Amino acid sequence: MGTEVQPVQEAEKVAPASGGPSPQVDGAAAEKVAVGTRLLAVLGGWHVRLGLTFLWFALLFAAFQPGLLSSDSLDMLYQGRTGNYSDWHSPFFAFVLGKTFLLAGSTWPVLAFQLVGLALGPLLLLGGLTGRRGLAALVLLVVYWFIPSNWAVGVTLWKDTFNGVALLWAVVFLAWRRPGWAFAFMVAATLTRHNAITASMLLVPMVVARVPMLMKGRVRPVLASVGLLAVLASAPGILNRAVDAKKDWIGGALLVFDVVGVYAHEPAAMEGSPLVALWKWDATRIAHIYHRRSLAPILWGDPERGAISVGAFRAAKEPLTREWLRVVRAYPGAYLRHRWAAYVANLGMEDFAGNYYREEGGFFQSIDKNDLGLTLRKHTLLHRGWAAMRAACPDIFIRGGSWLVLTVALAVVGWRRRARDGGLMFCVAASGVTYALAYFPVSVSAEFRFYYWTVIATFAAGALWLAQPPSRQA
Repeated sequence: MGTEVQPVQEAEKVAPASGGPSPQVDGAAAEKVAVGTRLLAVLGGWHVRLGLTFLWFALLFAAFQPGLLSSDSLDMLYQGRTGNYSDWHSPFFAFVLGKTFLLAGSTWPVLAFQLVGLALGPLLLLGGLTGRRGLAALVLLVVYWFIPSNWAVGVTLWKDTFNGVALLWAVVFLAWRRPGWAFAFMVAATLTRHNAITASMLLVPMVVARVPMLMKGRVRPVLASVGLLAVLASAPGILNRAVDAKKDWIGGALLVFDVVGVYAHEPAAMEGSPLVALWKWDATRIAHIYHRRSLAPILWGDPERGAISVGAFRAAKEPLTREWLRVVRAYPGAYLRHRWAAYVANLGMEDFAGNYYREEGGFFQSIDKNDLGLTLRKHTLLHRGWAAMRAACPDIFIRGGSWLVLTVALAVVGWRRRARDGGLMFCVAASGVTYALAYFPVSVSAEFRFYYWTVIATFAAGALWLAQPPSRQA
């Protein structure tokens, strides 16, 4: 029996040795794991994100300084330089542009401020994430850096861009629990673009929640929120009076657009209209000057086809206001059809036939003619590279409606996670939603820049989602 068992025992000893990995294989596998771990640690580290963020800022600044300026930008620059302000534009942003130019002889400091704000905002919201979550943070930043929806508007000196930067930093300070600074940036956003209050009103509760004395009882938080909203609502008017801004009645442009829109959708509304007699309109002329995409054909079109001047609607303030009230009350269906058509165009959710939204409502690409020596160096390889990326941007990324859908989805996620972060992610995403929806009753042109805060809010909410630990922070 002993001679029969011995071979089995030897086989048992040999079998494990022949079936297992050799010491050399174990070492190679361990080395691969170590290399992968080190690579993950490097790519997911804070310093990599910081270095690449600085590189992104430097490349954009070098390619686009002193910043792109449209005719609106140059008009605000003129107002800021001369001190002659009007309420057609933001006196606050005009002041920033004008005084910067007087101090530096150029507008590049404003561009630098915008790009620094856009670069550091998401980076600081993501915090010091490391490892796999740090790698996910890097992926989010890479998308943020390269998608033209963000940077191609960010290099333009528009109040929409400045407003988006201000709101982004309001969110940063809310995440840092600095309510005073957060509210200061919300005031700056509202002074820059008055309708920013529709975005700030979702962030105000987060300001109140970070001041313990305001959270005592049930009534005090409500009163504090109402008070802060009142400050935001009154700030633009106070500034306009302080700088003696000329009243250009920008609201009249909206009334003209709406009245013409109702006439286009319901020609019977023209009967008995004082404006038809005043401006010699008929159905043919209305068809020529009305387009859901833009107010421009009405105010800056061909007078022979029915266009009127800006001065004409200002001179007719009383009859125009009465006529607007009449057609809205008498033809609510036509008014809503006009508003919906204008809003769909404003969202970019219609056919791109003629490339209107891409060429005129999408990305601005130059500096308009000026006598200030402000020019763009378009011949450089760096600029041509960014411009090629901008031109290749798929249409879906320059549609306001696409970003509205994303912020709605993030708001839903934020609402479900509100117990973990106190509702900050939800409020940021919802802020982007309300800002976009608020254009329904007031849009007069189809331009992607109007949704810039909605774009930035998408990334800010995503950063908060990624940075938030599984349990609520203390």
